[in-house]
Amino acid sequence: MENPFLETDIPVADLKKLGLMKNGKPDLSKEDMDALLAGHRTDLISLHDIHGDGIHIQKMDAKLSLQRDGNGHMSVQLHPIYRDIKKHPMLLDVEADQLEQGTLTHVQKTYQATDGKKKTWIIEYDPETREFISSDPEKVRVPAKINGEQLSDLQKEHYRNGSVVELSDGTRLQRRASSRSGVTSNRTALLYSLVLDGGISYLLMRGLRNLFGSKTVQKDPYTEGYQRALLDMQRAQQITHAPNPKQENEQQQTYGKGNSR
Repeated sequence: MENPFLETDIPVADLKKLGLMKNGKPDLSKEDMDALLAGHRTDLISLHDIHGDGIHIQKMDAKLSLQRDGNGHMSVQLHPIYRDIKKHPMLLDVEADQLEQGTLTHVQKTYQATDGKKKTWIIEYDPETREFISSDPEKVRVPAKINGEQLSDLQKEHYRNGSVVELSDGTRLQRRASSRSGVTSNRTALLYSLVLDGGISYLLMRGLRNLFGSKTVQKDPYTEGYQRALLDMQRAQQITHAPNPKQENEQQQTYGKGNSR
C-alpha cells in the first residue's frame, strides 16, 4: 500500500527539537514510523527537555502526526494530553457528551462549504489525549478486500464513514483516526488487499487495538480467509521478486503486488 508520506518527507529539524533524533535517524519505533508515513497518529510518546520559542518543557506525553500545508511544507504536529477536554465547534453538547462517555463511537457532520459544495467530517473522541478528532471520509483509501473477502459497496461506505464493518467470518473492524494503525478490530491482525495501478497491493497489520468500548477479548486472527489471503500475498511477493525471463539480471521493484484478478 502506498503511503501519503515518504521517510524523506519527515522534517528532521522538528524531531530534533523534540529530542527524537538518534545517530542521525528518527528515534521512533517501527510502528510509530509506519503510523506517521501512513498519515496516522503515533501512540503516546514521552518527550523530555523540549526547547523551542523560549519554552522549556521538562516532560510531556503526546502523539505525533505529519502535516503538509498548501505550499508543500512539512511539519510534525504535537497532540498532547489536554488538561480540559478540547471542545469541537461542530458538535452539539449532547453529541460531545456521548462521545466522551463512549456511548457513541463517532458522529458524521455534513455542511455546505464556501464553494457551495457539501463537505462531510467524521468526528470521534480520543480519550488518551482528551480531544475530538475530525477526518475527511473522501480521503480514505478503502480496501477492495479484507482477509480475502470482497467488500460490498455498503461495507466500503461503512468503512469510509467510520462505522463498524462485519465480515462473514465474524471479524469486526472500524476505522479510527485516533488509532496508530488507523483501524481497530476484534481480531489482533488484518490483511488488506488494495487495487493500485492495475495490480493488487497487500497490507498486513498486526497488533491492532480492540474495538472501541468492546468488553470482549480479541479473537485469534487466523481465520480461513485470513490464511488464504496470507498465502496470496506470499505468492505475489514470490512472483514480484522472481527474475524476469527477458532480463534475468534485473528485479521488479514493486513489492507485494500481483496481477489483478
